[in-house]
Amino acid sequence: MRSMKIISHDFEHGEWIPSECAYGKLLNGEFALAENRNPHLCWSNLPEGTRSLVLACIDPDVPTDRNALNAEGEIPADQPRRDFVHWLVWNIEPTMTEVQKGEASVGDAHSGMRFARPVGVEAINDYSSEAEIHRGYDGPCPPGTDARLHGYEFRVYALDVEKLDLPDTARWATVCETMASHVLGMAMIQGIYSLNPRLQP
Repeated sequence: MRSMKIISHDFEHGEWIPSECAYGKLLNGEFALAENRNPHLCWSNLPEGTRSLVLACIDPDVPTDRNALNAEGEIPADQPRRDFVHWLVWNIEPTMTEVQKGEASVGDAHSGMRFARPVGVEAINDYSSEAEIHRGYDGPCPPGTDARLHGYEFRVYALDVEKLDLPDTARWATVCETMASHVLGMAMIQGIYSLNPRLQP
């Protein structure tokens, strides 16, 4: 059987994510809030026996110390990094094979963008804090002083169970642990983004 595949009409694998699909952008060289629309995504070739899907957008390039700057005033590219969850949805029905651009972008543009229709469990993303909870999609907004291009991984997982029995407050590590023995296949498309003026295309 052919392996799973995921594509986007908004960017090619390894190419820049459009600023309208980001949380922040550069406007005349200055930071500004962007449209924060989710990109189009389409997946295919689900393994036989797929009973549900998990959709995630993970940035594995988030610096562990934003205050540690080099002589150029940038966060060093080789600084240790961690994952940041921009989007996490589980218990998606396997009949769903596509998300249109902006389809999951209903609500406050910078407090988490959620599907207009019921689509699985839309989890808390890592923009959340004690003061404000963000659910659904919130796009790229890397530090403008970061010397590293960030690679945003849009992933879809095919599972052999209909549901993950998790509360909607579950975080990425718990979801990964719970679904680990149920993953039949995974596909990923990566887009890059930066707010560092020096790294602009």
